[in-house]
Amino acid sequence: MKNEPMQLAGARRCGAKTRSGRPCRSPAVHGRPRCRMHGCAPGSGGPPGEQNGMFKHGRYTRRTKELGALMRKMAKDGEALVARTMVDAGLRPLKAIRRKAHVRKALAAAKAKEEQE
Repeated sequence: MKNEPMQLAGARRCGAKTRSGRPCRSPAVHGRPRCRMHGCAPGSGGPPGEQNGMFKHGRYTRRTKELGALMRKMAKDGEALVARTMVDAGLRPLKAIRRKAHVRKALAAAKAKEEQE
């Protein structure tokens, strides 16, 4: 590193752990803690959408991801509702449903609400 310009010699270093176990000594980029090879500036990579040449389908689009998250949330809420309804009717929910953390929380909240009243 003796042939580096003065500005580069004083630059912050990356420090990411390399395969050899030693820290990377490349200069960090754009005020970020890592170099261009270990996490460069934001916006690196191809452009979003159809501008990217590899865009072929909508499987991983933002809209599809949001829809999947909504469907998962609705499924969780539905399981919790079924479990609460079964408990209210004096039935025991299925073991597969009872084991789920979100269902246990919903049943505990319903029980706590019932005790308050």
